[in-house]
Amino acid sequence: MANEKLIAEGGINPSAPKDAKPLIIAGPCSAESPQQLVEVAQELKKNGFVNYMRAGVWKPRTTPNSFEGYGTEALIWLNQVKQESGMPFATEVATEKHVYECLKFGADLLWIGARTVSNPFAIQEIASALRGVQIPVLVKNPLSPDLKLWEGAINRLRLAGVKEVGAIHRGFTVWHASPFRNFPMWEIALQLKANNPELTVISDPSHISGNSKYIELLSTRAINLGFDGLMVEVHPNPKLALSDAMQQITPNQFNSIIRNLFEAKQANAELMNELRAEIDALDELLVWALSNRMAIATEIARVKCETGQKIIQPDRWNEVLSKVIGKGHKMGLRTEFVKRLFNSIHRESLQTQEAMTQNRSEMVKFG
Repeated sequence: MANEKLIAEGGINPSAPKDAKPLIIAGPCSAESPQQLVEVAQELKKNGFVNYMRAGVWKPRTTPNSFEGYGTEALIWLNQVKQESGMPFATEVATEKHVYECLKFGADLLWIGARTVSNPFAIQEIASALRGVQIPVLVKNPLSPDLKLWEGAINRLRLAGVKEVGAIHRGFTVWHASPFRNFPMWEIALQLKANNPELTVISDPSHISGNSKYIELLSTRAINLGFDGLMVEVHPNPKLALSDAMQQITPNQFNSIIRNLFEAKQANAELMNELRAEIDALDELLVWALSNRMAIATEIARVKCETGQKIIQPDRWNEVLSKVIGKGHKMGLRTEFVKRLFNSIHRESLQTQEAMTQNRSEMVKFG
């Protein structure tokens, strides 16, 4: 039930409105202890924007004998923290076994990492394990800037019947110099979004940057580009983190970034709704005024027909146009805009009058 509510308010439901709340996933790179998870969950709960707490359980490391996570034991911790705090949790899966273990211990969202996405055999294994299971699944971009490989992984999950599929942009591995751990190549993620407008695509500034000092910059960039949310690594004490210490931020830093990004946007969105409501009311008034003006123009046409006056009377129109241009100028409207607008209205009025005159002539002719 909690999961359904989160999806409705900011999850990865593809039918959600485009102005839905952002999807925010945050938490430590790795689940290191029950105490660490409790501390983070409490802070994220207070934040108010976070949909899921993330924590790696199995950590695929480049170097052998590095910390590779606590596996199923960490899932037990996450499940306990979820029961105590009410904070849904998300974790990464790389094998069929991982999927089954996560489902067993109540994971609320799964994501598939870049290394795994680069292997279609592994993706197919995971997709088959998820067949018939309704749980949100996010797919990180592959290591290489290969849009078709990324879309292929997403489509394998869709074909397996996974209805809530989204994507995570975490940057790409390239060999030229960059201040970031992974090169963003925003255009590839934006092309994925363009090809799949219904797809929720969020950005992972932690893995793009590799350095906490760039998290806010990259988060702002992603949201301004139209990404649907963020996945950010948050640790109670990043310096002591067992993995990716440099790219994790404290809960206070995270709260500050999220407030700067979204609280102002929420206030602006409320103001925008109010302004649009005013525009709608004024548009209705404009249509009402135009309708009444045309009705009067029709009456003028009748009088002209009965009195034998010409339809076009340049002196009268020049007088009208001069008045409205003058009033428009006083109210800050450009002269060219007023002239085009009222000339368009005048043409429509003349067409109405000409049609009425023609109808009267035909009635007299055949009467």
